[in-house]
Amino acid sequence: MKKFRNIPAIFTLAAGFTVCVVMIMNEYSLKDFLWILVCVMAGFYLVGIIVKTILYKIYKKEEEKREAEKKLEDEEASKEAEQNDEEAAQQ
Repeated sequence: MKKFRNIPAIFTLAAGFTVCVVMIMNEYSLKDFLWILVCVMAGFYLVGIIVKTILYKIYKKEEEKREAEKKLEDEEASKEAEQNDEEAAQQ
């Protein structure tokens, strides 16, 4: 779903930026810096994918519920219209 496709990238970039700032302030060596950054970004990418999947499932359930309610309302409206037509025909 297009609504949630950017979530893993946003999680990854936010975590990467935060880790970079913290590690620059603490003066990590380049080798440690890169390994930690890669691991954190990979981990948060996976977290982003999980969050995207959960949000998609929730959205899909809500969408199906709205469609079912709309269908029910349409059926009720058509029944009322039929009853009104029958009453008008009887008069």
